[in-house]
Amino acid sequence: MPHLRCTRKLLSAIGCPQAAEAVEAKPAPTLGDWYAHLLVISRKRVLLFTNESTLYSFVVVGVRKAALPSLTRMFLEHLARNLADDDLPAYVIQRLTGEYRNLEIAGTANRSVVGSMNDLANLLEHHVRDAGGVAGCDVRAINRQLNRTPHKPLGWKFAAEALQERLLGVFVVPGPRPSRVFLN
Repeated sequence: MPHLRCTRKLLSAIGCPQAAEAVEAKPAPTLGDWYAHLLVISRKRVLLFTNESTLYSFVVVGVRKAALPSLTRMFLEHLARNLADDDLPAYVIQRLTGEYRNLEIAGTANRSVVGSMNDLANLLEHHVRDAGGVAGCDVRAINRQLNRTPHKPLGWKFAAEALQERLLGVFVVPGPRPSRVFLN
């Protein structure tokens, strides 16, 4: 079963301070686990989601406290929206979101991913400040920029490139063999 690995701050906010660590024998989903972190920027709650294997990330701005318990549903909605914004075909998005329908909440397990998320959080705060605050920022443009920032754990590749390479090996695209899953 796939995991949504949350930082302690987020686990506390959703009322799940002791997330269970599940040991499973099932195969991992195509992209592995996802990580989530709760930030407060300009007095607004912001969720940062990052994929463990590709560091593909997206943010959800202006999250209300009442919406936090439905974290997995929110994650799936925004994952689908961000993959569509990055021009992934609909059948790829459906398959990926299907793999994550039964997410289990767990604590973080990879310090490297958490460190990359801290770097992304700093970039995010910078982009929001440049836009004049949360109300004036273009979240889609920020998500796009976060995924087009080089990452050392990826060999200085962009997260969007790592996602693309990972998906090219898994999904068969109808028609001639493409060199890329999505174009940008």
